[in-house]
Amino acid sequence: MRSVAVFLFLLAVIASARADNPGVVSKEEIAARYSGLSPADIHEAPVEGFYEIAVGTRVTYITHDGRYLFQGDIIQLADEQNLTETRRAQNRAAAIAAVAPETEIVFAPNNGVAKHRIYIFTDMDCGYCRQFHRDIAAVNALGIEVYYLSYPRTGPNTDSWAKAEGVWCAADRKAALTRAKLGADVPAVPGCTAKAVGEHYELGRKIAITGTPAIYSESGVELGGYLPPNELALRLEFLDEPQALAPTPPK
Repeated sequence: MRSVAVFLFLLAVIASARADNPGVVSKEEIAARYSGLSPADIHEAPVEGFYEIAVGTRVTYITHDGRYLFQGDIIQLADEQNLTETRRAQNRAAAIAAVAPETEIVFAPNNGVAKHRIYIFTDMDCGYCRQFHRDIAAVNALGIEVYYLSYPRTGPNTDSWAKAEGVWCAADRKAALTRAKLGADVPAVPGCTAKAVGEHYELGRKIAITGTPAIYSESGVELGGYLPPNELALRLEFLDEPQALAPTPPK
């Protein structure tokens, strides 16, 4: 994963290179100065005179003349909407949508009617992850469809990683995940290394997961960690309202 420090340093180099030669810098020129940046990562910012540079969930702003670089969130005061978080959510949603569906473990409402879909990066040994799964029937009963992705917090070559591979390699992955969440052993499957575990883990790092469970709406909004079923449903309903993006409803 690219270093945030390197990312910001190279953008600062772009800015300093233009300091004595003001004028509009093209998106292509900015991208050409940083090997990991594409013109597709550069957008017109919500504020006139700025570009928005978004790589994964890292969002930075640079003036059109390339002289000044800004870090921080842009808040639209009229409705208190966080426009920077809007971009982060869009990038998260696109990254999660690119995951191969067959690599996800899905728990759907029994009646087949889903009002909401959430994505959860989970760890087999995480206490709050286990609590969430104990609530899975109640979550599904509220019309919430759950898509599990693997995120062993301790990383490769650890017990948590081996447990995740055991679950994702199992013939019945839903049953294996439930057993693992109850603390039962999930036997390894000879010859199976569950490539999906590594792919999900790298995606989690890309979108800057800091803990588990990490819960996201279908639109990429970060809902936080463990939430009781009714509170989770309330937040998802709130997101359905026009202009809603904040992860918590008003008090």
